[in-house]
Amino acid sequence: MIGVGNLSHHLADSFYSLKGVHLLQVFNHRNTKEAKQFSKKFGCSLATNYADINTQADIYILAVKDDAISEVAKNLTSLKLNGIIAHTSGSTDVSVLKRSSKYIGVYYPLQTFYKDALIEWSSTPILIQGNTIESENKLKQLAKLVSKKVKLVDSKKRLQIHLAAVFACNFTNAMYVAAFQIIENSLSKKDTDLLLPLMTHSFHKLESVHPKDAQTGPAKRHDELVMKKHLQLIKSNQQLTQVYKMLSDLIVSQQKLNDGKF
Repeated sequence: MIGVGNLSHHLADSFYSLKGVHLLQVFNHRNTKEAKQFSKKFGCSLATNYADINTQADIYILAVKDDAISEVAKNLTSLKLNGIIAHTSGSTDVSVLKRSSKYIGVYYPLQTFYKDALIEWSSTPILIQGNTIESENKLKQLAKLVSKKVKLVDSKKRLQIHLAAVFACNFTNAMYVAAFQIIENSLSKKDTDLLLPLMTHSFHKLESVHPKDAQTGPAKRHDELVMKKHLQLIKSNQQLTQVYKMLSDLIVSQQKLNDGKF
């Protein structure tokens, strides 16, 4: 494992109890408290210099920020590693690794990761890419030990999936933040639990209904009176007002579409 952040912890945790999988080492460019704790928790050695990286591993997973992948890959080149070097990014092309090893790939879990999150790995999709049949098969073999949903996806399609994930998770969560703030400002923090049944039901109905058919609300109904009342309540917040208007327009246009394409 290269990196000791949230994703690296969760990945290491998913590998930790697997039969036939042994985590040899973790690399971090600094000898931090987090790096030491990682090494101790998962029973692997810690390297803080590239020259000390174990060259006998089958797979090297780069669980680092997207803007650091290229630099890390460059520093691995001189080691002439025979193992597969795979990054974990949804938006970075596999070609960024091309000079680091003969065998490169991507091991991208389609999930949101944060500290202390309980990840249901068996149902978490893992998207795989390899530059050779051998690297592809080996990454697939590892992924299938972790998840029941393993899919081969090239860099172009993976970027589209990552974009969809941003809309489905990150932007949606930003709406939750706005919703909670409205309740907190008008009622209290404890009253945010009033929204939880609605949020839970809204999510679960997508298991059986397409989102377009599941849409409800004043924009769907073209209820201008209600929307004007809402906008009056948030008129002091220009940004939220713009978001409300834009999302209402989006709902109207989505309901007019028949094929769901852009």
